[in-house]
Amino acid sequence: MLRARWKQLTDEEKRLNNDNARIWEDLQKARNDLDEETIGRIDFQNQVQTLMEELEFLRRVHEQEVKELQALLAQAPADTREFFKNELALAIRDIKDEYDYIAKQGKQDMESWYKLKVSEVQGSANRAAMESTYQREEVKRMRDNIGDLRGKLGDLENKNALLEKEVQNLNYQLSDDQRQYEMALNDRDATLRRMREECQTLVAELQALLDTKQMLDAEIAIYRKMLEGEESRVGLRQMVEQVVKTHSLQQQEDTDSTRSVRGEVSTKTTFQRSAKGNVTIAECDPNGKFITLENTHRTKDENLGEHKLKRKLDKGREIVFTIPPNTVLKAGKTMKIYARDQGGINNPPESLVFEAENTWGIGANVVTSLYNKEGEERATHTQKTIQTGI
Repeated sequence: MLRARWKQLTDEEKRLNNDNARIWEDLQKARNDLDEETIGRIDFQNQVQTLMEELEFLRRVHEQEVKELQALLAQAPADTREFFKNELALAIRDIKDEYDYIAKQGKQDMESWYKLKVSEVQGSANRAAMESTYQREEVKRMRDNIGDLRGKLGDLENKNALLEKEVQNLNYQLSDDQRQYEMALNDRDATLRRMREECQTLVAELQALLDTKQMLDAEIAIYRKMLEGEESRVGLRQMVEQVVKTHSLQQQEDTDSTRSVRGEVSTKTTFQRSAKGNVTIAECDPNGKFITLENTHRTKDENLGEHKLKRKLDKGREIVFTIPPNTVLKAGKTMKIYARDQGGINNPPESLVFEAENTWGIGANVVTSLYNKEGEERATHTQKTIQTGI
């Protein structure tokens, strides 16, 4: 979002710079127009001067003509002189009035035109100056905004660096946990292999005992037949009876041993845990006294308020416990939830007492689950017991 804002401000700055350049071009054009108008004014002034000189020439010509007329008038009779004198005075006055009107009108037109052009040039210059001032202020504001955004960007980059470092530390921690988990799995596999080897050894020993028993049974049968065929020979009979007694005693002992072995029942119990977050079901007491929850995170506390513990026994009834609101399990800590009258005390968050039940239940196949307020399963603890007879 900041990068988009940064790009927007940069584009705005470019646009303002382009507008500023355009305004400066307009100002330069206005100045050029002013220079051209000034030159035009000088030309008009020169034309006025030329007209004034022409008028002066005409005035002198008229004066010369008047003098000539006056000379002629002096030679004329008195009444004629008076008539021409009046006519000449009227003509001179008319010429003077016309000359004054032309000069005054030319002067007014020139002044009006000059004032209009000066006003136009000044207006253009003022507008260009105002626009230039606005552009400078806008550029200054944009630069201030860019400075603020650069500061915020620096803060965010520092925060991002800290978060990346934390992620790296968490990855290291995860690698360590995975190595420890693999070591635990290897130890478990080694223990299972050793137990299988011991079982195979016991089975081999049992089979050897059974083979020995069968062999002894066969020998006893042979001796009995020999005893029946040689009843007249007392010495041999006594010897065979002694052998039969000895083998009978051995047979009884082997049979008892075999019965003991055959009557042995092997019970195997496995536990399996899983979790989708930091909170796991660390332990379920086999006697149904308590259940232990653990927060495996090193720094983050977990709010378990209104979470539910559900324990299902051998596909039978389900026991449900709701954790009180605002119950917080600290980082790296455990919480024991005791059944009623099982030696626990109500001391949140270290320990709670489930008053509705006096036991969490006992069974061969038990599934204990933790659900959050939204009903999502967050952790499980599964106990499976298998009985085998040899």
